[in-house]
Amino acid sequence: MKGFVFRLERLLELRSTAERERAQALGQAMRREETQRQALADASERLGSCNDQIAGVLDNVAPAGALTNLRLAIEAAMRQVDSAAVSHQAALDQMQQERELFSQARVERRVVERLREKRRAAWTEEASRVEQGEHDSVARSRRSASGRSK
Repeated sequence: MKGFVFRLERLLELRSTAERERAQALGQAMRREETQRQALADASERLGSCNDQIAGVLDNVAPAGALTNLRLAIEAAMRQVDSAAVSHQAALDQMQQERELFSQARVERRVVERLREKRRAAWTEEASRVEQGEHDSVARSRRSASGRSK
């Protein structure tokens, strides 16, 4: 009997390749999210240090120019935090989208893989039946040959 041939093998290879590509895209999205999360943490830390400076200035008398500069620095730090938060949220959204695409690619590959497994099992069963039939035929031939010789 011929060996097992799965006619959709190329489709399975394409689905596996697509899954690997989606996994790479997900990895990149996760790295971007981590980078944006770190940028947000850094911006928040800078804003916190500005707030610490305000506490120090409020305890002492400070010139109006220094207070204006401090206010400008705090506003800039707040804008950085806001910008970093928006970037981080965008990275989170992109990561979630990539995770869904990866999950979908995995499911599509698994569907074809399961089909291959079922077809291989059916082929194996059929091959076993054919082989058993051949063994039975040989046994009948031997039985009838031994019956004639007696």
